[in-house]
Amino acid sequence: MLSTGSRKLDELLGGGFGEGVLTQVYGPYATGKTTLAVQTGLLSGGKVAYVDTEGGFSPERLTQMASSRGIDPEEALFRFVLFTPADWKEQRKVIGSLKKLVDETFSLIVVDSITAHYRAEENRSGLIADLSRQLQILLWLARKNSIPVIVINQVHFDTRLERTRPVAEHTLGYRCKDILRLDKLPKPGLRLAVLERHRFRPEGVMAYFRITEKGIEDVE
Repeated sequence: MLSTGSRKLDELLGGGFGEGVLTQVYGPYATGKTTLAVQTGLLSGGKVAYVDTEGGFSPERLTQMASSRGIDPEEALFRFVLFTPADWKEQRKVIGSLKKLVDETFSLIVVDSITAHYRAEENRSGLIADLSRQLQILLWLARKNSIPVIVINQVHFDTRLERTRPVAEHTLGYRCKDILRLDKLPKPGLRLAVLERHRFRPEGVMAYFRITEKGIEDVE
């Protein structure tokens, strides 16, 4: 297990992010998805392959989080191997290239988010199969290297069901055995994490947290 750095979230996930498993983290904008992924990588001690498709990764934010936790910022930045694919085609190549890059020195892979470029494509014919292949590569890497893979996902509003749902829900749901949803709450700064699926933990359990200078912190 790889600790999130939050006692409540670790308990929610049965000890942390599972090794050899794809965990989907989804939710609306500014709910802490990227902060959670960066914090987990920061505290992992190993290298992190970070695929940033939305431009959300901030070296300044990583430096701030590291400094506030007594971690050398330069050492933290060195451990993050950043990829910034500009479109779906580049994303496919980047994820394929991880098979040659990721080795025993890596402790985590993050794709943030896996569906941003997918949603931007005008013609999505055949893209679901392509997305499934990318997820299969990530699952293979997770199992081969015994490390967690965090797959961050966007949401859309389903007008028929009148609720928010993850993008490409069925495709990601098939490959991701653990699913964590993050939500905002009316109280400023307060966030909610809901475990929607897990290999051995009960579904629907929740934990509260807030986003601070340090990153993700528990709310008692």
